[in-house]
Amino acid sequence: MSPEDRERLKHFKRIGVKEHVPEDLAKAIKTFLQQAIIIGEYELDAMPPEYNKVTLDLIEILKKGDVIR
Repeated sequence: MSPEDRERLKHFKRIGVKEHVPEDLAKAIKTFLQQAIIIGEYELDAMPPEYNKVTLDLIEILKKGDVIR
């Protein structure tokens, strides 16, 4: 892992979700960040397929809240 990637991983470990974020969105963001950390720690090339649902759930929640289109 490159030094830049190590710094990014440290950053992901410090990221939090602001209090005003709706609970379902906060949960989806936290889960996504946890998976990103696992990918970094185990130096995986991609998110394991069983976690793709986490990403899709996050996208659906963001669309529902008019955060993305």
